[in-house]
Amino acid sequence: MSNLDDIDREMIDALRADGRISAPALSEQLSIGRATAYNRLDRLLDSGVIDGFSARVVPAAVGLTVSALVMIDVRQGRWRDLRSELRALPGVEWLGVATGRYDFVLLVRAASLEHLRDVALHELQQIDGVRSAETIVLLDEIDQRHHPIWS
Repeated sequence: MSNLDDIDREMIDALRADGRISAPALSEQLSIGRATAYNRLDRLLDSGVIDGFSARVVPAAVGLTVSALVMIDVRQGRWRDLRSELRALPGVEWLGVATGRYDFVLLVRAASLEHLRDVALHELQQIDGVRSAETIVLLDEIDQRHHPIWS
């Protein structure tokens, strides 16, 4: 949906900041009528601009104290076959198909360095088609997903 206007963008930013905000509260915050807020929200959902709502969980608060980016090089032509296997690895929170030196980038959450080691050195290397992997342990993170996109 490429025809987003300023109100749509403000609504998306408001929902990114607080996915539980009600349509009446959105209408007040954006200075639009309640019916307009409901209609715009329905349109954003129906068109796939917004595909759902979820809770943001602090990984360390649930025991996942180690985070890493794992970049993976696979045998040529195997990337389509390997997506589901890589996504199924323990602790994979996010997976992206990439260009350049690596074919995949994974964000992996683990309870310990030992758990991360087992995923990166044992389970990952057991997948046929994985040529090599590089793991970068993250020392800190700044999550921008709840901040405005357009502001």
